[in-house]
Amino acid sequence: MADKGKEVNVQLNNRTTQYLTGLYNASGYIQSVERLNRFKKLQNYTAFFFNIKGFGNINKKYGSKEGDEIIKRYAMKLKAFVQKDEYLGHLGEDDFVALILKARRDMFLYFLSRVGVTASGKDRQKEQVFLSASVGMWDIDEEVEDAREVINRPSVALIHARYILHQSSALASTDMINKDNEKKTIIENFRTALENEEFLVFYQPKVDSRKRCLVGAEGLVRWKHDGEMVSPGAFIPPLEQSGEILYLDYYVLQKACLDIRKWIDEGIEPVRISVNFSRKDLADRELPDNINHIIQEFGVDKDLIEIEVTETVDDVEHGILADFINRLHELGIMTAIDDFGSGYSSLSTLREFEVHTLKIDRSFINTDDFSWKDEIILMNIITMAKQLGIEVLTEGVEREDQLSFVNNAGCDVIQGFYFDRPLPEEDFRKRLKNKKYRRRYAR
Repeated sequence: MADKGKEVNVQLNNRTTQYLTGLYNASGYIQSVERLNRFKKLQNYTAFFFNIKGFGNINKKYGSKEGDEIIKRYAMKLKAFVQKDEYLGHLGEDDFVALILKARRDMFLYFLSRVGVTASGKDRQKEQVFLSASVGMWDIDEEVEDAREVINRPSVALIHARYILHQSSALASTDMINKDNEKKTIIENFRTALENEEFLVFYQPKVDSRKRCLVGAEGLVRWKHDGEMVSPGAFIPPLEQSGEILYLDYYVLQKACLDIRKWIDEGIEPVRISVNFSRKDLADRELPDNINHIIQEFGVDKDLIEIEVTETVDDVEHGILADFINRLHELGIMTAIDDFGSGYSSLSTLREFEVHTLKIDRSFINTDDFSWKDEIILMNIITMAKQLGIEVLTEGVEREDQLSFVNNAGCDVIQGFYFDRPLPEEDFRKRLKNKKYRRRYAR
């Protein structure tokens, strides 16, 4: 009987502990949270969610087996630091959680900034490895109805620290949590909104400023939800983070092709429409073929569609983007580099990419005092691009002095409020019927 009872206890422990480290797993950790909550003690704690910086590189260097051993040694160091009335959990891989008494919050945060563990190299020689963590925290200062919030809220702070603040740690705030809830609501509502065609395509004209003539447009997505327009700044970032943005980008391309087909069938001469695809989309190897299929499906001439992408920020993304652009070029589909010159551009873009258009970022003209340096830089970019057979457009032109500046630098085609704001399809159709701008149409 004693052996059977021991077996039952082991099974229970396996349901509440992580197999590798012996720390609480998510279930065991939540049970601890619920127990503290019942006894009204939870508000004495700061909840932590943290993971090890660059742990993927450690696994590559030492191998996954030794990587597991490093995780176990790291967990032992964590155990040695916490007190008996504090709690640790291991959610898997290099993700950890902890409940630390508020008086010791900063001590634990400092401890996580540099934890030394031993590692065995390929020659079995022991060496010291110092691990630092990315950390999200939540000072529990309210009644907790759902124990899972003790994991969710510091995880939101961790994401905010890493991707918004670009620092090692962050403390969850009410504003941060509210924004995260808004993002979750957007993602939850997205597929239904897509099926209900709540997303609209507006067209922002591209104008030859010397001829005062419409020469193209960019398709911009807008969301009309429950009778109100949702700002793109509110729904684009969460869709990018979740990976759902690809479906929206396909949707906009289909809508643009459908509109072009409709204009042609009505006897209206269209202009080239550019459609944005997120950098997050480029990981899909089938993307170029899918874009090609959509254009062909609607029977639209490929000269009437241009795919816009923003320039990348690192070498890996740079290579992926080059492959994507060159593949579209092979398929006869034109591309444009958006926001060129916004901080990460390089001359290699002009040399390596089979790109059709450069869109000069608005930062070049977003000033009240144009310097001679600004003019020389802009003029040389435009000259090089034109000599390479690349068309040039300047974004964000709103004022007469901005227009004169880009014209003097050699760029005639502009996009911005100087001539037109983004127009709904019915208004843009009227603009297609009369492509000449006899006066400034900024509103």
